[in-house]
Amino acid sequence: MKRVLIDCDPGLDDAVALLAAFGARTLDVCAITTVAGNVKGPQTEINARIIRDVAGVDTRVPVCAGAPRPLLRDPVTAEDFHGSTGLGDLPFPAPKQPLSDMHAVNMIIETCRAAEAEPLILIITGPMTNVALALTMAPEIADGIAEIVLMGGADSEGGNITPFSEFNVFADPHAAAAVFGCGLPIRCLSLDVTHTVRATPARVDLIRAVATPQATVAADLLHASCKLEFSANGSRDAPLHDPSTVIAVARPDLFEGRRAYVDVVTEPGEQFGRTIPRFEAAGPVLWYEQADSDGVFDVLARLLGEFK
Repeated sequence: MKRVLIDCDPGLDDAVALLAAFGARTLDVCAITTVAGNVKGPQTEINARIIRDVAGVDTRVPVCAGAPRPLLRDPVTAEDFHGSTGLGDLPFPAPKQPLSDMHAVNMIIETCRAAEAEPLILIITGPMTNVALALTMAPEIADGIAEIVLMGGADSEGGNITPFSEFNVFADPHAAAAVFGCGLPIRCLSLDVTHTVRATPARVDLIRAVATPQATVAADLLHASCKLEFSANGSRDAPLHDPSTVIAVARPDLFEGRRAYVDVVTEPGEQFGRTIPRFEAAGPVLWYEQADSDGVFDVLARLLGEFK
């Protein structure tokens, strides 16, 4: 079983990623840490606790609130895509289980320190503020991290918040630069690959047909994503951004890419937040470029079915 810590900013697609991870019998989710991003920080921790309730998980998997703003830049959020609540304004009840008293950055540090003998996988599906802070405050925690699997960045696809920049990196490019430059093994699910994995109506129906309560919620979240994607971009099929990280942990064989060093533009200007991969065989980042999109949705359906 693979131990994972998930740092996220729920968010419609983060919520689906969390459900997939909670359902996966091959993953041991040891903590959820949240950060400001898709919505403001207080809402992201509420949303993470809502999804923990949907998954039927108690406080043995703590939810810890983290950085309420980026390291240096002005805050930016994405309620225009994710809805005012971050969950597409779907009618979820308030969370039943409490928030952990521990700050997200401290949780990352303590969990990774304790994992030195058996390093864990750190999954990042939002701005990288918490992880950058943790690696800066306690660089020795790198010994407890087997790899980082993250959703962020773009190259050939261009950006989704500016012509050059993907949202998670744009929201805190200084943190992204620190994480991409930390030297740890990284697998990156950028827009180059997530834009090839689309939630078509048939694929949303596949998820709904799983018929667990969690799969039904995931299908609702995907449907809401598709409606908002159409409103924002005129496309009815939303990319499967954040859940692709969990699928990549469960089934890395479904993805292909090239090794790279990744630079992040942190200087003000039109390219602020741009990721620039330099493809070299020795690079610490595996920059994914292709995916078996049908296989990704098949695995997502299977993970959501493992709640049975």
